[in-house]
Order: sequence, then structure tokens, then C-alpha cells
Amino acid sequence: MPSTPRSPTAGSPSPSSPPPSTPIPGSNATERDPTMILTDAQRSTLLELIDLTARSRALRHEHDHPADAPKLQELIGRHKALGEEKSSVAEVIAGLETENAELSAAIEKQNAQIAKKTAELNDGTGLTSRDLVHLQEEIAAHEGKVAELEETELESMERLETAQTELAGVEASISEVTAEGKTVQTGIKDRKAALAGELDELGSQESQLKADLPPDLVRRFEGNVAQGGPGAAVLTGPNCQACGQEISGMTWHAWLAEDVNEVHACEECEAVLLRRS
Repeated sequence: MPSTPRSPTAGSPSPSSPPPSTPIPGSNATERDPTMILTDAQRSTLLELIDLTARSRALRHEHDHPADAPKLQELIGRHKALGEEKSSVAEVIAGLETENAELSAAIEKQNAQIAKKTAELNDGTGLTSRDLVHLQEEIAAHEGKVAELEETELESMERLETAQTELAGVEASISEVTAEGKTVQTGIKDRKAALAGELDELGSQESQLKADLPPDLVRRFEGNVAQGGPGAAVLTGPNCQACGQEISGMTWHAWLAEDVNEVHACEECEAVLLRRS
């Protein structure tokens, strides 16, 4: 004789009934994989977290890319160029100083010959008239050479003076650029320190807000931030406000019919999406 089917026990689900919805961990919201519904309080918390994260991203960008960094790089470039110019001018000066030393030595040598020949001429012992004339010619030749060397030496000294003046100007420019560079560098360092303090404070506030949100939402939020995204965005139309990806008309109209606190994920960037109320 066939057995009679047993009736379900009171309170137990029917074999054909769907399983009950599972609450979002840490909330009374309902999880709908891959979406979830937030409470009004959680919605406010998420909106606040979005604003804080945006501020953190802006401050982090300023911290990592200081506004005066290009100016500092320009000053470094100018300092390098001036250093090369200084080396070039110093090399010219060294060459002129060597040249002047050689000219002075040559003049002294000629003057020594003049003194020697003049002494022989004045002494005149054992010299014939031809010898005396020859000595006078030699003295005149040495004097002509001295005049020529002294003129060259004068021109060389003028060039040396010009080069030294140029070097002094380059060194003054280097001092100015160095001082300005130190000022800019100190400003950047101080600003980065201030930004680091602000970022720490914002990070602490973000952690407090995340503690009031479902863990799965926080995980998705942080995953998007790690990829360079904003974490979450509020939808104002059928486009992801995080990456710009277009949302299909069918999907968008379906979302419009859902609870305003329904949370979605962008198929492109995986940012958490919340529809504007």
C-alpha cells in the first residue's frame, strides 16, 4: 500500500520555497549578490566616506606632486647650467693667467738682455765701432720685443679682467639660485609634512566610517581605491561617475525601479555605485 506524503513541519521551508534572504554583515540590509540594500544611516555614512576619500585623493596627489616641484626642477636645471658656465669661464681665466705669466717671464728675459747689453755698451772695453753699433741694434731689438710683449700682455690682462668680472656674475647668480632653491625646497618639505598630517587625520576618519558599513561593501570600496578609483560614486544618470562607463538602458531603468539605497557595482571599474535620491 503506497505511503501517504508527509506534510512539512510548521516553521520549516518548503522544498520548493527560496531560501530566506541573508542580512548584510553588520547591518539589517539585505544582500543581493552582487548588490545590497543599505539602511538610511549607512547611506549617509557611505556618502560621507565618498567625500572624505575624494579629499584624501586630492591631498595625496598634492603630496606626491607638489605644486612647486616644477619650479624646483627649473632651479636645479639653472644651477646646473650656471655650474657648467662657471667651469667654462674658470677655464678661460686659468688659460689667461698662464698666458700672462708666460708674457711676464718673456718680458723679464728681454729686459735682462737689455740690461746686459747696455752694461756692455757702457763699458766699451775692447769693443770696436762696429761692435758698439751692433750692441745698440741688439738693445733696440730687445726693446722693440718688450714693447710688443707688453702690448700683448695688456690685451691679455684686459681679457682676464673681463673674464673675472663674468665669473663674479656667474657666482652671484649661483648664490641667488641656490638660496631660492633652498627656500622652495623648504616650502615643499613643510607643505608635504602638513599634508601628511591631514592625510593621517582623514585616514582615521575614514576608518571610523568604514566600521559602520558592511564588510563586503568596504572590501569592494577599498579594492577600487587600490586600483586608483574613488571607491564609490553617486549615480546622476546612466553613466558610472567613477570611470564614465555607460550603463545600458535596460539596467538603468531596472535600477530606477529599485530601492534608492540599493548598492551596485560598475561592470567596468568595479566601483561601488549608489543612485542619487
